[in-house]
Parts: sequence; structure tokens; C-alpha cells
Amino acid sequence: MLSSLLTFAGCEKNPVIVPDDPIIPPSGNGLFTVSEDGNKVRFAPGNLEYDGSYHFAARQYDYGRLFGWGTGSDPTLDSYYVRDYPAFDDWGSYIDGDWRTLSKKEWNYVIKDRSNASDKCGAATVCGVHGMVLLPDNFSGGTFTAGLNGWNTNVYDISSWSDMEAAGAVFLPAAGFYSDRGLFNIGSRGHYWSSTPLTEYYAYFIYFVDGQELSHNYCERCDGMSVRLVQDY
Repeated sequence: MLSSLLTFAGCEKNPVIVPDDPIIPPSGNGLFTVSEDGNKVRFAPGNLEYDGSYHFAARQYDYGRLFGWGTGSDPTLDSYYVRDYPAFDDWGSYIDGDWRTLSKKEWNYVIKDRSNASDKCGAATVCGVHGMVLLPDNFSGGTFTAGLNGWNTNVYDISSWSDMEAAGAVFLPAAGFYSDRGLFNIGSRGHYWSSTPLTEYYAYFIYFVDGQELSHNYCERCDGMSVRLVQDY
């Protein structure tokens, strides 16, 4: 598993793009408001992967790959020098379908500021994988308990999670992160990049810890984190 997260050697510098067909929930479900203006998005059907070409993880509870900030055209970049990450190059620009990365403000709106946001977020374990569930604006059809009360707040097997997916629920697995000190906190922390820089060397991300905390923070651009893309609706 660790090798799948950090397999940089031998990869192509210029990706050959093989786009996936997104899994779109039926009947208009799966829409998330991301701004006060009412802009809405759909989330990609899984975390971003790269193994010579970009694609989405086969299942929402697959960890995907960890990327340095804004490494769209150079996804195998693993330099620990922040000066090697001068600007944000969105991974979504290299996949057909107008995919993109949420900004810090948009992530914040989804998890804290949209209508009844606190009722649309909860820690969960899906098929044995820890992570965070985000519900769409209009959710109906699954069983869900909002709140950050540990990984057992919501526990789903394949069948019950299929019902949640059909209703538009999004699962962000706790894939951990890497830095120059190594790979950390697989299964206990989730770190997801935003497109928003803080300074020349730092950028914002959202994170959750042990199913009990969810917020945003910033770190060095050379750290490796998960990526979940969206499409504007």
C-alpha cells in the first residue's frame, strides 16, 4: 500500500491523459453549493491517481495518490524544496471534463458555511476505511449521523455505502500525508489540497483527524496530500 502512494521512480514527466467517466448520481443528487453566489459542483467519483496517466480511484474509499501542491503537469515531482513549487498548476486541467480543485474558501463553504453544513458532515468508516462523509445539499435515501464523534459515528458495508453513493454522498478517505520526514498517519488523518496559496512557500489544505476534528490549515507546498477534484454544475 505504501508503495502505491509513493511510487515516483520511472514515471513519465509528461502525463498521457486517459480520462475516466465520472459516476454521476441520478435525479440531480450529488450537488454541493460552494459559494454565497450559489455556485454548485459535483465531486469526482474518487481521489486522484497517477500511474503514467491520470485517473480516479476505482472506489471512493481507495486512498489514491499523494501529490505536492499544484503539480498538474509534473505529478511525480517529489522535491522537498518549496522553491520547486512556484505556482499552482491544477491537476484538473489535464483530465477531460473541466475538472478543477476547490479553493480554500470553497472548501470552507462546503464544510462550514452552506445551509445546515453541520448536518451534512460526519466521520465514518466505509468498508473498513476511515474518513469523512460529506452530504450533498439535497440528501435523501441513506442512513447518516452528523458529527465528529470518532470513526464509528457512521459505519458502512458495501451494500449500505452503495445506498449512500446513490444519494450523492462523498467519502474522503484518511490517506495520511507525506513530508521530508516520511509518510504519516495513514488511516487517522486526511489532508486534501486547495488551490489557494498563502505565501510564496505555503498553501492551504483541509484536514480531519481521528474522526473528531475538521478544519483548514496551511503547510509547505512540497508536502504530499490527497486530491479530490470537482466539476462546476
